[in-house]
Amino acid sequence: LQRAECLHLLWRSEEALRAVRALTPPEDEEDDPDRADLEARILEALGRFEEAERFFADASRLAPDDYPAPIRLSVEDFKTLLDKVLASLPRVIRDTVLDVPVLVEPKPTLEMAEREPAINPEVLGLFVGVPVGEKLQAGSGYGDVVLLFQRNLERAGETRQEVSKEIKITLLHEYGHYLGFDEEELEHLGLG
Repeated sequence: LQRAECLHLLWRSEEALRAVRALTPPEDEEDDPDRADLEARILEALGRFEEAERFFADASRLAPDDYPAPIRLSVEDFKTLLDKVLASLPRVIRDTVLDVPVLVEPKPTLEMAEREPAINPEVLGLFVGVPVGEKLQAGSGYGDVVLLFQRNLERAGETRQEVSKEIKITLLHEYGHYLGFDEEELEHLGLG
């Protein structure tokens, strides 16, 4: 299972899928919830969302406390949660990040990882751009943007309220990168 997980995190999704499927028990034996959850996450990375849902459901059925069924929101519902989170941010933060749009994508993609090597298929969000303090040195280049990955964020909470909290933490984390904070500094601020 560890090998398949490593392959998954390295974006070697097809290879990871073969490795995790090699661990599938015979028809007369119950599946392992860890294996089912990993297969679901690999299928998501491959963009095979409907197949993934079946394995998320299996993992949840086998170990509901460890693998609660993911909250699934429509694009509109997710956007509504995001808008509420944005409106709840302190005015000083909203004013500072006013020019940084937030885009919602279902999942990070291999193409994104090729441009931003530090991300893996499980990342919740990503700031793409130049931190505000480096703009004078580096030039503005393309516009800055924060990407939020809906399906990963939906799995980060068991309720709409928890998903909303994860959206807020992720958004503040990515805005922190825009403001020039590194991972260690964000961790120290409770936004790791």
